[in-house]
Amino acid sequence: MQNMGQVLPLSLVRAGDTVTVRRVRGNEDMKRHLQEIGFVDGAEVHVVSSSSANIIVLVKGARFGLDAKVAQHIMAA
Repeated sequence: MQNMGQVLPLSLVRAGDTVTVRRVRGNEDMKRHLQEIGFVDGAEVHVVSSSSANIIVLVKGARFGLDAKVAQHIMAA
């Protein structure tokens, strides 16, 4: 990724880029849910496609569709 190590929400990562999860924000339920499906510190995430409404990613071999509002809670670099 060409962002020079800057941490940004997953919702802003471009399609085709692969990033590493740095932290997950939000309430405990949100963080627990995202961690259970693989969004943990250090996990590699590949963005398959992205729009203003949702984002499709590959994480730990699984493909997920996330609402862009949820993706804002996942900080990656």
